[in-house]
Parts: sequence; C-alpha cells; structure tokens
Amino acid sequence: MEILTDHAKTELVSLVETTYGEAILTMQRGKEEKELVIAETGLSGVVYDSAIDYYMYDLNWTEEQFDDYWENGGEDKETDNYVDGIIDYYDDWSTWEEIA
Repeated sequence: MEILTDHAKTELVSLVETTYGEAILTMQRGKEEKELVIAETGLSGVVYDSAIDYYMYDLNWTEEQFDDYWENGGEDKETDNYVDGIIDYYDDWSTWEEIA
C-alpha cells in the first residue's frame, strides 16, 4: 500500500488585470500552473463590495469610517487579503484539481 503525501504549496505567480476589467490570478503548485479569473469587472469592485459588507454590516462602521479606512491603505490591505484567501483556498490537491 502506497501512501501519497503532498508537500507542494500553492503560490502566487501573477495577478493581471486586463483592459476588459478581468482580474486573472496565476497560481503554481509544484511544477503545474493554473489561471483563475477572480473578477470579471475589476478586482477593486469585488474587493470593495466584500469589504464594505464586512465593515459596515458586520462591524457596524459608518460610511465615513469605512471611506477613511479605504482611502488610507485599506484598499491595498483588503486586496492583499482577498488574493491571499484565494491562494489559501487552493492550497490542497482537492481544491486545486477543481480549477479547469
């Protein structure tokens, strides 16, 4: 009986936003690379919608608090967290194999 162990880690290769507004994430696991469209109409909009839901509805921030956060580094932080979350999600073979 052979037991297979997976020591490969999913890593970010690139994140490109096309002129059409698509955000395409390229990930590598071992020697295999796969691409995934993570936003069809712009990454900033997807991240903004996700962040505003969390901060304003879950944490009860005011719009002013959120705008101040977003404009002072929050957008970059939330984008990094969003991409990191996707990389983490695909950091095992079962989810990795879901990508066409």
